[in-house]
Amino acid sequence: MDDDRVVPRRRKVKLVDEIIETLRQDIVMRRLPDGGRLPSEKELSDRFGVSQPTVREAIRSLETIGLVEVLHGSGSFVRSRGDFAVASALQTLLQLNSVKMMEVLDLRQVLGLHSIELAAAAITDDDLAAVTRTCAAFDRLGEVKTIEGVIARILAFQRAVSAASHNPLLQSLEAFLLALLNEVQVNALARRGVRFWRSRALDFQPHRLAIVAGLHSRDAATARAAMTRYFDAQRERFSRDERLTSLDLANPNLVNVVANMVLQLKP
Repeated sequence: MDDDRVVPRRRKVKLVDEIIETLRQDIVMRRLPDGGRLPSEKELSDRFGVSQPTVREAIRSLETIGLVEVLHGSGSFVRSRGDFAVASALQTLLQLNSVKMMEVLDLRQVLGLHSIELAAAAITDDDLAAVTRTCAAFDRLGEVKTIEGVIARILAFQRAVSAASHNPLLQSLEAFLLALLNEVQVNALARRGVRFWRSRALDFQPHRLAIVAGLHSRDAATARAAMTRYFDAQRERFSRDERLTSLDLANPNLVNVVANMVLQLKP
């Protein structure tokens, strides 16, 4: 009996897509090292057997995803930044799926608890010094005169904890979620001044101190318990504010906010 099932035809891959993927692989495999200059458009057109405009389109796409920087008059250079590539992809995914901020907080908690357990096992003396230093910076928070300065200290501590996990993918994911959560909060509470943000940051200082103590103990259970209390306090603070709990990342008012935040990660 003949099989009448229709087999879907594979989409024909455009030449420009093949060039993008080949150059992407050259970059991630370090055949084209970070900071190195790409071959000229003519050299690439000869290599792939295509026109220079086709090569130019591929390079523009690589620039958009953060793997290449085009310096007019000088050429194109590899500028690979994993954080930007991850953030760019996640930005689109979260907005297409109309993800709510509380769902972002859920994911941040899952990753953060895993991260702190890894950190308790893998943390080095240098890592401990960085976490301790960024925590101690809150003792001088009164000298910070801008909201941006307060947020910078919050992020510095959280990123130091994440870095102690020594898991690059986890760090990139956490870096994006941390920046997103803080950027959206600042935007939603735009009318609040620096005093409000200093007070808000100091409210969480006991939790930071407990996290530092947990990491110094190098005991995963102790560190996780401290991080859990930190997240519980953060969730309680979020839940109290309807402006935060109702935020949808597909909201037109947030699209540009998130886009600008992602662009700050671009090399």
